[in-house]
Amino acid sequence: MTSSLLVWLRRARPSRASVLKAAALSLLAAVTSIVLLGGSGLLIGKAAGGGGLAALGVLLVVIELVAFLRAPLRYQERIITHSVALGSMVRWRTWLYDTVAGRLPGGLSSASSGDLLDRAIEDVDALEDLWVRLALPVLSALVTGLLGVVVVLIFDPAAGGVLAAGFLLGCLTAVLVARGAESEAVDEARWRGETTAKTVDLVVGLAELTMANGATDALSQIERAEQRRRALVSRSGARRGVGFGLVGLWSGLAVLGVVLLAAEAVHAGSLTSAAAAGLTLVAVASIEPLLNMVVAALRAPEVAASADRLSALEAIPLAVHEPEHPVPWPPRSSIVLAGLDVAPAPGFPAVLHGASLEIRPGERIAILGASGSGKSTLCALLLRFIAPQAGRLSLGAVLWEDLDTAELRQRIALLDQSPVLFGGTIADTLRLGDPAATDEQLSAMLELVDLSELGDHALSLDLAEDGASLSGGQQRRLALARVLLRRPEILLLDEPTAGLSESQGVDVLRRALALTPEATVVLCTHRVAEAEGFDRVFVLDQGAFHQLGDAARAAFLTQSTATFEP
Repeated sequence: MTSSLLVWLRRARPSRASVLKAAALSLLAAVTSIVLLGGSGLLIGKAAGGGGLAALGVLLVVIELVAFLRAPLRYQERIITHSVALGSMVRWRTWLYDTVAGRLPGGLSSASSGDLLDRAIEDVDALEDLWVRLALPVLSALVTGLLGVVVVLIFDPAAGGVLAAGFLLGCLTAVLVARGAESEAVDEARWRGETTAKTVDLVVGLAELTMANGATDALSQIERAEQRRRALVSRSGARRGVGFGLVGLWSGLAVLGVVLLAAEAVHAGSLTSAAAAGLTLVAVASIEPLLNMVVAALRAPEVAASADRLSALEAIPLAVHEPEHPVPWPPRSSIVLAGLDVAPAPGFPAVLHGASLEIRPGERIAILGASGSGKSTLCALLLRFIAPQAGRLSLGAVLWEDLDTAELRQRIALLDQSPVLFGGTIADTLRLGDPAATDEQLSAMLELVDLSELGDHALSLDLAEDGASLSGGQQRRLALARVLLRRPEILLLDEPTAGLSESQGVDVLRRALALTPEATVVLCTHRVAEAEGFDRVFVLDQGAFHQLGDAARAAFLTQSTATFEP
């Protein structure tokens, strides 16, 4: 657990000056706590014993000064600590994005959406406690406790020994609480993730589950997972209560021991009553932060479990590797596939076997194939979401893996059968294609794809999740508008008409071709009729591309009028 947390503390890369400043302020705040309570006890004792006015006045001034300084010191410590934590969270979120983006879509395709969402939102947020509730509070508790023990030891070694024993027992209790809570934290997070994943599956697939009479069973599974999670939470609450109770017991016994031994020292004449009162309150001040140690001990396993789940993402193989020295994009060059073996995701069997194909610049080709033949895998390969296991893919003389991925994806656009339309306005959706586009340019693009039917204020219309407030044809045309705003050099159309009526499909395809007159277009489809008018037509069968000659193409298109089945 400790090693996992240290990894993420190093990964936070905070400002060393800020961390040292927070630690120094924590130390000063601990000193003020000891001085404030110890001085107050000394003042009360001297006042009760008839101390001189001069001595009382000096003590009173010191206590007032320390009391005045204590609050600003604590405030500044909290400000700097939270600043360090928030800065760390920015870097952690950047790490998470870079890690996940490099493993999509194939590497993380097996991860449930609910579990991944839970991980992204809650686990990164949990890491904030590394600074706020773990590292600096524990440091503060240790400094305060050790400082108090040293002070008491100087004036009364026996009382100091008792206080040290109580403090050590409190620390040991916190460690034992943390060890006991570690396995519970892992199990609780697992059941929480399962509850979230099953809930997402239920919401997304409610229609299918209802028709199959499976909704009740799905709800029962969610309830069982939630019951197990609640049982673990209840057990954790009991452990929390026991931990706080034991620390309270050790603290009380330690303070009581200090009181009795100080009273004995007063009786023996080796300690004044005022000093005894001061030492008693110093003991209270030094033992009080032990409660923060228990809070940290209970929280540490939960944070460590979050850190471990996030770190596990690194174990997933990268879908592609970025080149150390990217080569500039060669203009107007052919895409060459030579003997490629490609799998849709790591661990899956290859669907392209020794596939070879050349796509010339500005050419429009259609690739026909049944579902599962590898058409979508080809599109993912060209977008560098996956890498070939064998063979050579190049753009002209430049290897595909030597191109800059960001530039490649800026020049290649994809319109597939299930484009994602995010919540927000239509203008927000379109600006994913071109963030700098003006409202006039967006409105003009809506007209080009024949979405003027949405009205004069279409850009300000709010979309439901996944574009559910639009018809299927409108969704696809809106996605087409977003793609076209990128002005792609290469346009990939992966089953762009799937789920649409014949007239809607013809309309979307016609507009995509008409509005990209100079782009290289690759259409992947199982509808034979959609290949009409393309420069070349290929059949993707058994992992290889087979070009249809003119005569074979004409005969093939004539006899196959609906969908392609090899």
